[in-house]
Formats: sequence, C-alpha cells, structure tokens
Amino acid sequence: MDASQPKVTYRFMIILTLVVGVIGISLLFLPDFDLLSIVLSCATLGGLIGGQAGYEQQDRQRLQRDYKGAFEWLILVLLAAFAFIASSQWFGFGEGIVDFLNSHWPSLILSMMCVLMGIAGLQNKTVESSA
Repeated sequence: MDASQPKVTYRFMIILTLVVGVIGISLLFLPDFDLLSIVLSCATLGGLIGGQAGYEQQDRQRLQRDYKGAFEWLILVLLAAFAFIASSQWFGFGEGIVDFLNSHWPSLILSMMCVLMGIAGLQNKTVESSA
C-alpha cells in the first residue's frame, strides 16, 4: 500500500456504517427511495466486512464480536416489530405504521443492521478505551 494513500480504519467504517444506517432509514420516508437505501446499506456493510483484511488484529476480533451483538439486537427489533404488527391487528391501531413496515421491510432490516453494527462498534470502542 502506498504511504500517501489514506488508510480506511475500522473506527471510520463503524462511524460510516452508523451514519449510512440513519440516512437509509430517513430515505424510506421519501417516495421511491427504497432501492437507494438498500444499495447504500449493502455497500457500507460490504465495505465494513470486506475491509477486514486491512484492519489490525484487534479490530478484526472486535468486528466478530460486533456481529454477535448486532444480530442479537436485530432479532429483538424484528420480534418487537412482529409483536406490534400482531397486536395492531387485534386491537385495530397503527394501520399506517403496519403498512409502512410491511412495504419497506427489506430496507428497514438492512438499515437497522447498519445502525446496530455502528452502535455495537462504538459501544465496544468506548468500553475498551475507558478500561
């Protein structure tokens, strides 16, 4: 690698992943921006995961731990969304929210994965730096 080229670090990719996740969720509120949200989220997650060879050993281990935490939280978010959808059918509230969730679920899952990976990465970085 050329010394004049900037090196993409794990911390930069974690922050980028968090920002793209928030942008991806906000794009869903605009008409016809689902595909852009999916492409941004996939590209960012791919860059985070694909850049693993260029990370330091400690960052590679941190990335593997972040997967676990992010997927655990993602399953909880999905279960909460399912519970909301099921309860809204029984009690007859939140039809607009349920329609939004049903029509944008692929984009929401990928954007939430970006957000959760970013939060997990920043949380682990903060915990390690305070210890």
